[in-house]
Amino acid sequence: MTKFLNYINLLLEIRHSHLGALLLKRILLSLPITAIILFVLLAQISLKDLVTLLKSVDPIWAALGITGYILGLLFRALRFKWLIHSKDIPLLDLFRITVFHNLSIMVLPSKSGEFIFPYLLNKISGISITEGLASLIASRVYDFFIILTTFLFAAIGFQSLFKTNPFLIILLTAFLLVFIFFAFSHMSGLLIWFGNVLGKVSQWRESKNIKSFLWIQRKMNEIAEDFYAIKARRGYLPVSLTSFISWGMVFWMCYAFLRGFGIDISFLRVVFGSAVGMMASALPISGLGNWGTLEVGWAAGFLMAGLNKEKAIASGFGVHILIFVSCVVISLICWGTSKK
Repeated sequence: MTKFLNYINLLLEIRHSHLGALLLKRILLSLPITAIILFVLLAQISLKDLVTLLKSVDPIWAALGITGYILGLLFRALRFKWLIHSKDIPLLDLFRITVFHNLSIMVLPSKSGEFIFPYLLNKISGISITEGLASLIASRVYDFFIILTTFLFAAIGFQSLFKTNPFLIILLTAFLLVFIFFAFSHMSGLLIWFGNVLGKVSQWRESKNIKSFLWIQRKMNEIAEDFYAIKARRGYLPVSLTSFISWGMVFWMCYAFLRGFGIDISFLRVVFGSAVGMMASALPISGLGNWGTLEVGWAAGFLMAGLNKEKAIASGFGVHILIFVSCVVISLICWGTSKK
């Protein structure tokens, strides 16, 4: 009961803050965008078929999918142990933070749920916001690199699935991989350069804006220092390994859920279709969480992977709903067992 009252007080404090006002505006903007996307998708299928699909899910395959989901979160938490450099944080605390962070991404608009990770890391473990941001950015770079690499090999293996020239898609993906690798290798220098640019811009602005620009510049420099510390640990192998295993668990989860829905499809095709869906959900669209964007990418990926339109769309909704319900249940367990 005390935890619940504290949570209500936190919501009231956020409501009266500038951050709360900004978040409220984003929610009001994201609702119609998400509603339009979902309406267009649901118009292509029968809601009765979607309900039947959810009711008929095989409990054994569903349990295997949920197990994959939990293991994926666990390996993401283990990855953060290698990325956070200032202190050693218990894996259980990092797992809880990862679960809450994942839930926030699914319910908050315009990717604002990403900022929950450094916030909770600071509140629970005392890690600075800038170090939390640096660790989060580094983890996302590894995620994008692995998902793009997976898509690249899938595109090479399934060239016949593309209606456009597959060579162009492979070339674009390879270019993005090189760009991400270059940007990550020079992230500290890029942040310092950007901070210096903001410092010069602040000199041209009115005096009332100088403090804001200087504050951002200082935080940019602090994040750059954290990136230097992350690189100094040279944890490339364990971070890459935990990232790879985590994504392997995500693909297994998608495969198990699809098999639970009675959809017989090869694991490699699931990797290809779900990779397209994951890339679509990562786009910075002003929707509510990743609702709608994941389904659009999922439908596109699995249409190319051989499913018909109805199954591609319905399975996207079904998998997303199972992931959301699983995350809510796990979050409640983590909340109930948390001491902070």
